[in-house]
Amino acid sequence: MPGTVQDLSRTFHDAMVDIRHRLHMHPELGYEEHRTSRLIADVLGSLGIETREGVARTGVVGLIRGARPGRTVLLRADMDALPIQEDVDIPFRSQVPGRMHACGHDGHVAGLLGAAMILDRLKDSFSGQIKLAFQPAEETDGGAARMIEEGILEDPHVDAAFGCHLWGPLPEGEVQLCPGPMMASVDGFRFRIIGNGGHSAMPHLAVDPIPLAAQVITFFQTIVSRRIDPLEPAVLSITSVHSGDADNVISGTVDCGGTVRSFSEALRDAIPREMEAILKGVTEAQGASYEFEYQRIFPPLLNDPAMTRLVRDAFAKVVGAGHVDAAGTPVMGSEDFAYFCRAVPSAFALVGIAGDPACPPMHHHPRFQWADRNLLVLSEGLAQIALDFLAAPRA
Repeated sequence: MPGTVQDLSRTFHDAMVDIRHRLHMHPELGYEEHRTSRLIADVLGSLGIETREGVARTGVVGLIRGARPGRTVLLRADMDALPIQEDVDIPFRSQVPGRMHACGHDGHVAGLLGAAMILDRLKDSFSGQIKLAFQPAEETDGGAARMIEEGILEDPHVDAAFGCHLWGPLPEGEVQLCPGPMMASVDGFRFRIIGNGGHSAMPHLAVDPIPLAAQVITFFQTIVSRRIDPLEPAVLSITSVHSGDADNVISGTVDCGGTVRSFSEALRDAIPREMEAILKGVTEAQGASYEFEYQRIFPPLLNDPAMTRLVRDAFAKVVGAGHVDAAGTPVMGSEDFAYFCRAVPSAFALVGIAGDPACPPMHHHPRFQWADRNLLVLSEGLAQIALDFLAAPRA
């Protein structure tokens, strides 16, 4: 007998840890994951799993065929690191200056490869196919959309997709997800206030863009607090402000940027209209002008209710029903797994990695770290989700 999912995950745990450490020592940014992709392809090849490389430039896709025909389920892991200098004293710390796996993607890859090892050992017991999608550029360009454009959901056709994220704010052994809105959309913006520079001793001869930018920034906060239904979550953050180089010079321009996050397409349409109305009103009133750029980045991640229940039940077999919150609170972070959710019935879950809930790991931080034991929950959960989906009767 090949063993249970739990038995097999423990059998392969050392291999998962080795993979995670190797990836962590050699982090690569989006669409630069060549070494990462090579490692993934080598592991899949050693298992005899059908492998396709170069999907969306650096992505890798594996295919495990069951003993009998059936549906196809896709499991996804993102691969890319971040442009952060690691500040953690661990034996496997990053060896690449200014690069770090500061969001857990090294664990996502190792966990999905662990699930591949488990599922490959169990392939004679299930019907259907399991696609393993190792995706580039989640942190930047949104590699999920590109993989879909290049046909990852076909040949064979994917009936459902699932993904997980190791999650710092959640205690170890806890899993959280919810039906419907799970993670927010994210859009980026930049605007420039164009005034007329001059001498700081003679402001009346200039059109100073700095107080105008201050007004715009203040009024922008009223969009969420006064222009949107308070029951509709949204966040508008100004994250950069730049103007001038000399203390005695009134600069002619101010450049600002930031992000907007929400859970609905209606808000994604409404908020930039409100922003531009404020920019137009403030600048026209003071004899200035403006430039405004708004970029839609990732849509909101919407979990399918039936797939959410399936994930809940699968993780209950791994960590116990009392440790799975399937009516959790959505988070304002964003994820390009949202594109899979738009294409096929899908669900996305958060897997806790906080060993000390009073001091949880902070994503995108130089001191982000977590324990290798969490790979057990991740690999077991992904494998169980795939098995349960293929075993479930068709709707």
